[in-house]
Amino acid sequence: MVRWVCWFLVVLFGLNGVVMMLQPYPWYLAVPGVIETGAFNDHFVRDIGATYLACAIGMAFGARDLGRHAGAVTVAASFQGVHALIHLVTPFCGKAVPWPLLARDVPGIFLPTLLSIWIAVVALRLSAKEA
Repeated sequence: MVRWVCWFLVVLFGLNGVVMMLQPYPWYLAVPGVIETGAFNDHFVRDIGATYLACAIGMAFGARDLGRHAGAVTVAASFQGVHALIHLVTPFCGKAVPWPLLARDVPGIFLPTLLSIWIAVVALRLSAKEA
């Protein structure tokens, strides 16, 4: 099951990264809540897209051999975790009620992050057993 979740995240992160790199403005318009974060910045969207591609690559290494590539999976999960923390804290910094914003981010931010962290924990445990 872990391997299938890994491959699911490879596809999710990879597709998101590719769209961000190749079609940053349509991505900016299509993803719920992005417009509310500020003005469109082509370079910034592409930078984050590159990070998503790196996460996909790290997860792909993990999907092939989780214990051997625990470091790559952990780095991918680390980015996802910090990114999720930003999405967790930011709604409380404005005047709006935070709960709708948090609910909006569950499927696209929080769930993939929790899955990434779970995979990283499994990978680190496997790596420790192999050492």
